[in-house]
Parts: sequence; structure tokens; C-alpha cells
Amino acid sequence: MLKIAQLTATRTIVIKDREPLVARENEVVIGVQTAGICGTDLALFSGDYPVPLPLVCGHEFVGKVKSIGEGVDKRWLGRRVTAEINNTCIAYNRTPVCRACKMGMPSHCQQRTVTGIINHDGAFAEEVAVAQGTLHEIPESMDSATAALTEPLAAALQTFEMSPIAENDTVVMMGPGRLGILIVFAVALKGCRVIAVSRSEAKRQRSLAFGASKALSPDQAEEAVKEITEGLGADIVVDATGHPDGITLALSLVRPRGTLSVKTTCGLPTQGLDMTKLVVDEIRLQGSRCGPFGPALKILEKHQEKLKTLITSTRPLAEAQQALESATLENKVMLRMD
Repeated sequence: MLKIAQLTATRTIVIKDREPLVARENEVVIGVQTAGICGTDLALFSGDYPVPLPLVCGHEFVGKVKSIGEGVDKRWLGRRVTAEINNTCIAYNRTPVCRACKMGMPSHCQQRTVTGIINHDGAFAEEVAVAQGTLHEIPESMDSATAALTEPLAAALQTFEMSPIAENDTVVMMGPGRLGILIVFAVALKGCRVIAVSRSEAKRQRSLAFGASKALSPDQAEEAVKEITEGLGADIVVDATGHPDGITLALSLVRPRGTLSVKTTCGLPTQGLDMTKLVVDEIRLQGSRCGPFGPALKILEKHQEKLKTLITSTRPLAEAQQALESATLENKVMLRMD
């Protein structure tokens, strides 16, 4: 029997035994080594993001392939991997594929399950099963805890896949927390000016260390951003505050014909969105989520000493309840399966 940390009710994790998983066709079973806790996990845990329960959460992880199903390349056996979260038509090598996959949008596959979130148990467990097409091998030079940052870093990069930025653009990053600090880092790598906005002095200081040119409190933000941009506003404002009303402040910071990029997945609806300003200022509203693992792994490999400092604590699977509770106050909590 193997252990899982199962979300059985709001804010309730139960450690249970489960039979070893059996890989289905075009699927692999991974022995999980490390799994990260993110804002979506916390929204599932709190009940703000309602999904059918019970569920094993966890979609940021690293482990070794233990077994493979029919149709899987045998060379995956024993490899250390991470996996994209969407188990899609293409990832399972199904025929025919759904319309979304035909259109080149597999992350929106109409038949997908989402590891640790939608109809698919995740990695807060000693084993997880995923589609073969989601796998990415981890470079030997990278430790497993750092490699577990691949999924959130990929999501950070996807912000600018959906809303490309130019070298001299001004980007405001609202909410430089677990995901937001990776977005700050990604913007700095692109050579753009990034301004972090946070209520937390510690997060503001960390943002400066990760490439922000300025770090402001929310009450300073509008005046300072307008001053920096000659009264116009930022080219792009990214909202990763984790609060549905973050977009209200974001609207006051973005320039006409600029972009509001929304990264918050707190599960709660926003209130009072100023549609008139959105229309009159011709502002583009863009959501984004899952991103490219290949580029994320290259960045992690090159900058792993810097990025691993974002991990604030690691707890055993048996302490998953406490880990989720403490993750509301920490930057990045990891679960280990040993």
C-alpha cells in the first residue's frame, strides 16, 4: 500500500493508504519525490475553488517513472521527470482528437483531465499517474526540489506568450508571491522595466533582489507608475494578487491600449469591474495559465542557485495538512515523499 494525502472536505487533509497505481494505455506511473504547494492548491484547500471531493491535490512535482502502460516508450522507465498538468487527447495519443486539440489548443482540450485539480488525482501522494505526452525529463544537474518549480515558472512565461512585451516596456507586477516573483524574474530576464506592487515589505524587498527596478505599496502605486511613465500608465499590468478585486487597482495602473494580464486563480468572482474604463481606454484583458516547460527547464538549469532560494520549507507527506496551512504564510512549501 502507498500513502496519499487526500482532500476530503474544506481544509481537511486525510492521510490514507491506496493500492499501487496501474498505468493505462499511453500513461505512466511516477514515484513522486517532491511536490510543491501553489495558490491553486490553497484555493482548493480553502474551498474557494470548488471541485468534486475527495481529491488528491498537487500538480507541481518531480519523480521517477516506475511503470508504463501499453504504447509508452520504454526509455521513460527510471527517468526523473516532471509533467505538464493537462492530460489531453494529444498527450494520450487519442484518435480522433477534440476540436480544441485540432485547433492547436491542447491546454484547453475538451476531454482533458487536470492533474491534482480536475478529475485526476495529483502528486500529494507517493505515486501519480499521468499521460505520456505530458512528460519532461529533468537535467541531471538539477535537484528535485528546484525542478518542482518548472510548472509555476512555465506559467510565468506563458504570461508573455499570450501578451508579448518589448525590451523597453514597463511592466507592473501586482502580487509578487509564489507565482508573481517568478514573473518578476522572467520580465527582468527579458530586459524590461518591472515594478512590483505588494502590501508586504518582505515581498517588495525580495522583488528588488529578483530584478524589479522599483517595489511599491498599493497606496503608492498609481502616483508612482504615472510619474515613471510620463502620466500614461504601464504597458502591461499583471495581476497575481490572489484576490478577485486586484483587477480594480490594475485598471488604474495600465495605459490606454495597454494590457491587463490576469493570473489569479483564487476561484472567487470579481466585483465592480469598470467596464466603461476598459472600453474607453481600449484595454486588452488577457488571462493565461499553463506554459512552456522546455524554456522553463532551461531557465531553471541556468539560474537554479537563485531560484531555489524561493523554497522556504519542506515537509513530509504525513504533514500535508500542516504544510497547506503554513503555505498561506510562506512563499513556497514543498512536500517530500521519503
